[in-house]
Amino acid sequence: MALIDTLRLVLLLQIPIVFGGVMHMVAVKRHWLPGLVRPVSPSCFGANKTWRGMLLVPIYSGAGALILWPLMWLQPQWLPSALQGGATLLLAGMAGGLGYVLAELPNSFIKRRLGVAPGATPQRHRSLYILADQVDSGIGAGLAYFCFPGIPLGAMLLYVAVFPLTALVVKRFLYLGGLKASPA
Repeated sequence: MALIDTLRLVLLLQIPIVFGGVMHMVAVKRHWLPGLVRPVSPSCFGANKTWRGMLLVPIYSGAGALILWPLMWLQPQWLPSALQGGATLLLAGMAGGLGYVLAELPNSFIKRRLGVAPGATPQRHRSLYILADQVDSGIGAGLAYFCFPGIPLGAMLLYVAVFPLTALVVKRFLYLGGLKASPA
């Protein structure tokens, strides 16, 4: 796969995750499904890793993957043939969203052991914490996508490399739009 094709695939595969994350922040801001706003494990991961996020991000990411569906007819070469079907796209988006939320858990676990409050970014080693907060979910989504035929290793690695920048840009827009408390 040529580099430009790999980059295009990587950027396209970020759409479902961005959509899932943005819609989750809308759900948080508007207090949707309050019964699911229960921490998965407050002692392990803190108060911000809730069942609502664990369920909604994969569902919304699946819906976000369907945004790519028209590409099957307009530009079929942009997606691997294994992803050229509505059900497959939905499943890939949901898998990417699940990989995203599951990969955040080890980072949250480590931060709780280090005494970092949920949702906080300490001033000491701030850049390292911000990087870890972006890389973890990119690794999870990238690994989930890599499980689908036609997603080459190079695309998965590039996905992980590019994802932190995408995440920071999206989080900045969410902050400016009042959907996120901090820009990082």
